[in-house]
Amino acid sequence: MTNYDIRYEAENTYRLPVNEALFAFMVLPAPGDTQLVNQVQIENSRNQPTFSSRNAFGFEVIFLRVAEPFTRLQFIMRCAVRRSTQRVLPDLSRSKSPQEEQKLLTDERFLVEHYWYVQPTPLTTLPGSSIPDAWAYRYDRPLLEYAQFLTQEVYTRMTYQAAVTTTYTRADELLANPRGVCQDYSHLMLGVLRHYRVPCRYVSGYLNQGKQFVGATQLHAWVEVFVPGLGWTGFDPTNNLLADQHHLKIAHGRDYTDCPPLRGHINPGGLNTTEHVVRVVEQ
Repeated sequence: MTNYDIRYEAENTYRLPVNEALFAFMVLPAPGDTQLVNQVQIENSRNQPTFSSRNAFGFEVIFLRVAEPFTRLQFIMRCAVRRSTQRVLPDLSRSKSPQEEQKLLTDERFLVEHYWYVQPTPLTTLPGSSIPDAWAYRYDRPLLEYAQFLTQEVYTRMTYQAAVTTTYTRADELLANPRGVCQDYSHLMLGVLRHYRVPCRYVSGYLNQGKQFVGATQLHAWVEVFVPGLGWTGFDPTNNLLADQHHLKIAHGRDYTDCPPLRGHINPGGLNTTEHVVRVVEQ
């Protein structure tokens, strides 16, 4: 097991007073077979109670309502995570042949069950004509091998650069101007996979900051691909590697819009700035 202390902090500052607000934070690591979450502490500068609920994908969202005037709000989440080093990387002994993979991936019942992760979204739609020929998925090729190849291709094509894209930047725009951050790398990879009807999903989470990973200073994003025989397998195109014990998952969805760390509604509306601080320390 690998132990981590995680701290997430968001500070919102408003030019004019806000009379009422509702915020939704999706920043708590998700418990699972390889991830144990405990010692959760949640604070806010207004000393208001919080409550939580599950989203459509089953992940916890923390809600905070403030019904009094304010111009600054600070939210802090702390927790400890124990991450298993076993059963993290795929067990290749369970691999299936390309023919067996295609039999499952084209099965009608399977496609219905994975509909959300096969259909392109507005952020992940790519015309087939725009996808480089070298990126084509040949159905006689093992899917794990192809996903690793595509991870490397996206990593090579993209240049990591902050403040050149937004949460609305589409995969087709990234092919034309391949610069951005981890969510952009992930959206581009998802766009290619979904063009070939491969079930895949967007993942948000944290990275071990003790390693030389790109994107570790803030929340990170990567991709999970359903590989027959192996199940959901993580690929990090920003760092050109398989997701492992250094990747701490918060949630998954179709794209970024299903996993934003912070959403909010304020009354009255107005200009504001938000600063996020992330600390992930391996014990």
